[in-house]
Amino acid sequence: MKEYILFVVLLLIAALMFTFIFQPAIDEYFLQTFFISTIFSFSIGFINRALFELVYSRVKKLEIYIRILFSAPLFFIGTLIGMIIGNYICFLFFGYHPFPSQSILKFAVSFGFFSIILGGGLMFRERSHELKEKAEITRLEASIKTLQAQINPHFFFNSLASVQSLIRRNPGKAEEALATISEVFRYSMRRGQKNFIELSEEIEFIKQFLFIEKIRLGDRLKTVWDVDEELLNCCLPPFLIQPIVENAVKYGVEKRKKGNLKISVKEENNELHISVSNTGSAEVRLVPEHSLLNIKKRIEVIYGKRGSFEINTSGEVEVKISIPKQYSKSNEGEDL
Repeated sequence: MKEYILFVVLLLIAALMFTFIFQPAIDEYFLQTFFISTIFSFSIGFINRALFELVYSRVKKLEIYIRILFSAPLFFIGTLIGMIIGNYICFLFFGYHPFPSQSILKFAVSFGFFSIILGGGLMFRERSHELKEKAEITRLEASIKTLQAQINPHFFFNSLASVQSLIRRNPGKAEEALATISEVFRYSMRRGQKNFIELSEEIEFIKQFLFIEKIRLGDRLKTVWDVDEELLNCCLPPFLIQPIVENAVKYGVEKRKKGNLKISVKEENNELHISVSNTGSAEVRLVPEHSLLNIKKRIEVIYGKRGSFEINTSGEVEVKISIPKQYSKSNEGEDL
């Protein structure tokens, strides 16, 4: 919105300049001259902007010098069309054409050259902005990979510790748990290379984790799922929900004789609302090494203000995440 307001202000300034330049030629009162100049300024400005937005996206990937050369005929055509439309509007209001045909052509050529210089400056500015965006994306991707790398060993160290506690008490279950960990490790290595995965993959990973924990905790762990099936194809960053579930088991369920764990994924206002709640207590201090802080940082890095992370400790402990509803390019909906 601010961009369009600035654009209109610039057009009004241009109209004021045209008023002082063309008042002797038009030979009218100042306000009428300003009104006529405003008509031409807005006609030329909006036609050039429309052509620029319509065509520029198709040549955006070309080198900037080629884009500047390409802009010459584009601005000339836009100025010519804008002059013709402005002349016609003035005829409707005042009953005459302020500029004859030959003047329109000359003005279009001169203004076209001015527009090329202005457009070149805007393109260089945009190119600089593109380079800054690419650098920022590279930095964010590196940050995401670093945060994601912190999750993987955290999960496997805890899983191995769980199996270690079973070796003497129940070797059979320990062997079964190790086989599951092996499958989980291969699976997580594959998906760890992706920036986004489907919700169904994250849920499958969580179920494998809970299978391992169920072997260790037995009937003490009860899990309730409340996930809308139509959301299973939605995409989210890997290891976004599983560390929260792991945190709930470790600091909540494990410390009680019996514990309930509920995992919910719903849609509201084109957003995914993810909730993990558990009976008992939880470790909610977001210290630097803590997995919940890791999740919070990843949401901030990936989604910015579009994502949210919240911990509610009134009654049951609940961790809530809201992120935009997104699909991979192979699915319908909003692409990543």
